[in-house]
Order: sequence, then structure tokens, then C-alpha cells
Amino acid sequence: MSLQEPPCETPRINPWTLWVPIILIALGIVVFYNYLIYTSLESEKSKGKLGELAPQTERPSYLGRLEKDLVLTERNGQTVHLAELRGKILLASWVFTRCPRGCAGVVSKLKKLYSELGGNPDVQFLSFTLDPDDTPEMMKAFASGIDIKDTDHWWFLNGPKDDVRKYLTLSFKFRPVQDLPVADRLTPDDKYIHDLRVCLVDHQGHIRGLYDVMNADPEYQEYWDKKIRQDLKFLLEEKK
Repeated sequence: MSLQEPPCETPRINPWTLWVPIILIALGIVVFYNYLIYTSLESEKSKGKLGELAPQTERPSYLGRLEKDLVLTERNGQTVHLAELRGKILLASWVFTRCPRGCAGVVSKLKKLYSELGGNPDVQFLSFTLDPDDTPEMMKAFASGIDIKDTDHWWFLNGPKDDVRKYLTLSFKFRPVQDLPVADRLTPDDKYIHDLRVCLVDHQGHIRGLYDVMNADPEYQEYWDKKIRQDLKFLLEEKK
């Protein structure tokens, strides 16, 4: 007569063995989500969206550097080189004379900043036209129409289309220009979508900031107006 072994019983799984990891994972997700909300709010505060512009505690970032020269034509018809401006702080922007969108607004904000600086010889304003059809005469009329007569400290510039666009995109870090489809144009001259930010370059040719002074949100626009002045003041002190 053979002896039969008793059947093996399957060990019961303690339900806490399953639930404890699930609970810990859920708590971790909640904590991480709250952390993201907190850091987002702090970021908005530092940008001036939810509060005042934070005091400047460190120098503006380095975003790139102007390495090469660029030969251009100023509105007075003279040939100029960017290399002539070494040692100056630069404020650069895109513009074209028949722009029906934000160009006039950018130039208006820069003009106000120019007036505040009182013709400081350490600062140079640069308005590059992205329209190859803009002639020196057209750029001169555009500048005169907004009462910008200073050709020493504010250049309105044009040059070979590909050279200018490549330089401003790769060196100044502007977004590439886009041709606007005919169906989307406000007027026949509304040919381009382009970056409306202002680029700040220090006296050593380093790109130190791009400022969205035409942001559609008034609070952000106010923030960028303050920020560009804060950083410019810092660079002028740094230059000394």
C-alpha cells in the first residue's frame, strides 16, 4: 500500500503586499504634481507675470557670440561693417519699411529706450531690414517718418538677402523669417512673418538676451520692457 503525500497548499498573498507599492506610487505622483505647480508659480513670479520683476542677482546669460563681420548698406547709402562696432553694446531688431504688423511697435519701443539713454556712445541701435526690396532711400524715409535722424548711433541696414538672414538667424539668434502665403496677407506688402524680439549684445560680442517687447500679453510685455532695461544697465556697468 503506497503512501500519498498531502496536496501542497498555495500560499495566500497578503493584500498589503500589493496595495503598499500602489499607495506609495500614488503619493509620489501627488507630491511630484504639487512640486511642478509650485515651481511653475515661482517661475511665473520671477518673470513678472505674478509679481514684480525680481532683483538682478546674476549676470545675463550667454546665448552665443558674433564671430564674423557682415558688410551692409546704411540708409545714408554708405557701406558699413559690423566689425566697426566692436566695443559697443548692441540692440538689434528686424524691420521692414512696409510692414503692417509689429515693426512700427518694435521701433517705437526702441526709440523710447534710445531717448532714455540720451545718445550714450557706448550703445548702438541696429535695425536690419529683412526685405531685399528696401532701398536706402526707403529706409531713410521710414526712419525720418518716426523722427529718427541719428545715423551715428542708430543704423538702418540692408544687404544681400541670404547673407543678412543667415547672419541674424545663426549669429543674433533670431527665429528664421517665414514667407507669408498670399491668402493670409493683411495687405499686398504683408509678405513676411518675422521675429519681433530685440537682441542685446554686450561689448565683447556676446548675445546676452532676446526680449519679447511686443508680446501679446500686456503683463509679459511690461516684464520684457523692464527686463531689457535691467540687463542693459547691468551690461553698461559691466563694461566700465
